Amino acid sequence: PAQVVSDTRRLSDVEWFRDVYGDVVQTVRVVATEETRRRRNWVFVTGVDDAESECGLDQGVAFDWVITNDGDKQSLDEQLETLLRSLRGCL
Repeated sequence: PAQVVSDTRRLSDVEWFRDVYGDVVQTVRVVATEETRRRRNWVFVTGVDDAESECGLDQGVAFDWVITNDGDKQSLDEQLETLLRSLRGCL
């Protein structure tokens, strides 16, 4: 009864799912600070990290859920549990 799409990259992707599946679509954004990302060995690469495929959803999408993943396991677990409880309630 549920489908999970783990990676959309463009506003048109999100719009397509919303157009086809309507109100049942739940959008989730996972964020981390640049400091956390650098600790995980991320380095900004011009032409890659500023391309639409990487930042096309930074504006124009009202996400239903925003999950913060900055390395605090307990906080991440709590956020994910809240999300899962909500989704289970929709099934």
